[in-house]
Amino acid sequence: MLETQNVKSLQVGIKHKLMGVDADLRFWGVYPTRNEKACEKGWFCPYLFASARTPQVPRANDFGMACFYGPFLGGDFALTTTALLPSMPSILSFCPSDPRTDIGTNRLLLFFTGISPYRGNMWSTSRRPGCGTLIFHLMDGCPGLVIPVTSNAPICAWSPWTLSEMRAWQASQMMAMCGLSAPAGKTAGPTGYSPEWQHEQICEWLDTIISVPHIEPAIRDRYVEVLGRSVSLVINGALALDKPHIRPLLAKLDPERAGIVAFRY
Repeated sequence: MLETQNVKSLQVGIKHKLMGVDADLRFWGVYPTRNEKACEKGWFCPYLFASARTPQVPRANDFGMACFYGPFLGGDFALTTTALLPSMPSILSFCPSDPRTDIGTNRLLLFFTGISPYRGNMWSTSRRPGCGTLIFHLMDGCPGLVIPVTSNAPICAWSPWTLSEMRAWQASQMMAMCGLSAPAGKTAGPTGYSPEWQHEQICEWLDTIISVPHIEPAIRDRYVEVLGRSVSLVINGALALDKPHIRPLLAKLDPERAGIVAFRY
């Protein structure tokens, strides 16, 4: 398994001419929330807010994936193809990942990242007139996953679980191993997180948008198995960030603003 040795921070700008519009957010895998006061599930909202697209996330429900369908900006595509994709330390590809190669359909890049505001610790500084500006943090131990997708794929999407919740689950498992709580592996973390649950959510969602005819022939017949293993590598890369010798590398990373996202390109 890959292990993070370095963190790359990318300052990106999303140019736009919007004056502030509502974001078309749709939620996949909706179920009643455990805590109506929890706000972690909206951890990636600042990306939309910075580019004058105002998201609204319901407090009454939790979900498997938050999917953004518009308004689309050219910067969304450019961000993926010119900044994020070239900066991926490694890519698990179900099709040619190079955007210059026409495969007859769109692709989706799924990866773990963290985001930070343009200046200080205030997201208002990221919502600059005409250009949303923020910072993406990419870990070299967290691979990206590229799959071909159908026209139903959103512009971008994110899993509601944050690195902070992943760490809380890991802490609960450690306590269980020490006999201080329920048996390890039998319960979710204090916020309901477990790697198995996140893995199931992401895989089932990807299966609704993946374009099977455009998958490489070598893996097309067993893509479900390969997809499951690939998503596991993405999640495990994030879970491995809790190791003591890795934590010092994450000084700029806010665990409450880090998780798994996907961009269409």
